[in-house]
Amino acid sequence: MKLFNDICEFLIKAKQDPSIYRREATEREASKTTVNSGQFIIANGGEHSIDWDRVIPFTRPEGLLLPKSCYKKAKNERKPTMLVSHWDVCLSSKSCFNILKKRKLSVHFLIDNDGTIYQLMDCNDIGFHAGNRKVNNNSIGVEISNAYYPKYQNIYRTRGHGPRPMWKDVKVHDQTLEPFLGFYQAQQQAFQALAKALHKAYDIPLVTPMKDNGPFKTIVPAVYKGTYKGFVNHYHVTKRKIDCAGFELDKLLKEIA
Repeated sequence: MKLFNDICEFLIKAKQDPSIYRREATEREASKTTVNSGQFIIANGGEHSIDWDRVIPFTRPEGLLLPKSCYKKAKNERKPTMLVSHWDVCLSSKSCFNILKKRKLSVHFLIDNDGTIYQLMDCNDIGFHAGNRKVNNNSIGVEISNAYYPKYQNIYRTRGHGPRPMWKDVKVHDQTLEPFLGFYQAQQQAFQALAKALHKAYDIPLVTPMKDNGPFKTIVPAVYKGTYKGFVNHYHVTKRKIDCAGFELDKLLKEIA
């Protein structure tokens, strides 16, 4: 009976003011958009908002879910202090996902060529991405899709992504790298949105290793010991890696701090 009375009252109001119906319809549509947009990441079993419209968590039908053999379940609630950035040397995030499964490795997030963020596992799970147990235990990993070598530039064009920026005169571990493919702007913006969301979820400081007012471009003891708090590249962990050289974390983080 109450439902019937509520409907009658609404119809009377709508007849008096037709805009009421339109506003109600707008609110319903907006509510559905919010629920289905995928604008959240999953941390410790809960949904945390992210200001990015291209996020596909593993809980969605079109999501990418890593098998449990690729990562380790944490015994207790994790409080990661770092985000470690990698480039995947693949042409797409789905290709990277397949390789991770095959090699029984894992990261929490992938950022595809168009800026789509895929979450592959709960942030509370421990990923195998840094090649360092202490770092893995205290970090979240993200692979940014990028085939790296200039010979793949034409493939990006033919697939409709457009040419990637060429990064030149980039130094890491006291060596200057040959020119290589950089990240699309959409990928860098997606990274910023992810960084901001993780900062809110875990209070990870929006900082990166610095030296003499510039980014530190080699290994950092606090990073490979797993005690650093902030955002780092894989080359901060080990001299065996050069990713993500040229990725200006300091500038990107400053823009969102």
